Amino acid sequence: MEKTKNIILREGFRSVLRTGIKSFTVENLASSLTMSKKTIYQYFPKKEILLKKIIDFRMNKLTNEFKEIIKDQDDAVIQFVNIRNHHIEFSNRFNLKKLTHLKARHPEIWEIIEKHRIDRKTIYKDIFKLAKLQSYLREDLDPDVCSSLYMNITNSTFQPEFLNENCLEIGEAVNHLRVILSNGFFNNKGIKIMNKYSDLL
Repeated sequence: MEKTKNIILREGFRSVLRTGIKSFTVENLASSLTMSKKTIYQYFPKKEILLKKIIDFRMNKLTNEFKEIIKDQDDAVIQFVNIRNHHIEFSNRFNLKKLTHLKARHPEIWEIIEKHRIDRKTIYKDIFKLAKLQSYLREDLDPDVCSSLYMNITNSTFQPEFLNENCLEIGEAVNHLRVILSNGFFNNKGIKIMNKYSDLL
């Protein structure tokens, strides 16, 4: 039962990525799964419920992917770089026009995305605390404050209306923010490790 639900949610997210929420239909999802609509409705009785579950499922998966990255690496700067790059790769899959529609027409779904973003603050707090212990973080910076500011700046930047008003593409904004924030948090030792590691990617 759980396996079938996860299959529906995984394919549902792929479908949302392809078509956007505006054009998403249970019929098309059922077709791509070679599954009846009735089966999907057994697990998710309404399209609105299904869409919320799809987004929540993928946001949970992204958070777990971040946690796996941290578990596989002991160096705080490399943790930061790997999570940042994974986030950039994930963000670049989205179409700004579709995101704008999502936030404007489906605020209840956008709230799910925002909640997961805020919840990830603890991940960055742990990275900055480790960076402090490993003498990568600038001496005058507090890890808790860094994580709060980092998440707030990131969250404020990646709002569809901000990107639209300033004629910014998602990838362009991500790359600029990456350079500005990374070089602001870490000292020369941390930046040296970051640049050396980034050159290998």
